[in-house]
Amino acid sequence: MRKASIIPVVVLLLAVCAGQQADHSHITVAGCVMNVNGSFKLLAHDQTYVLKGHHNELFSYSGKLTEVTGTVSKSSHQGVPVVLNITKLKKLADSCY
Repeated sequence: MRKASIIPVVVLLLAVCAGQQADHSHITVAGCVMNVNGSFKLLAHDQTYVLKGHHNELFSYSGKLTEVTGTVSKSSHQGVPVVLNITKLKKLADSCY
């Protein structure tokens, strides 16, 4: 009887974990890193991202064309900034122009 009750719980936990992972997309995007009042943003071709993580490292990328890899949470709200959680940074050029 115990095995029968444990299996549905395990299946439910796996479904919840899979659902949480589906809410995040792994992306790589290039743009200009800008420091705005201590908060870093990536100004890309079609989107502005709020950058999270690697805060101390981002100071050396400010004003430079940078490729950022990370995860974003899918948001259905218009006008809400997209947060990009950084996993990797790569400088592409010393300026954005």
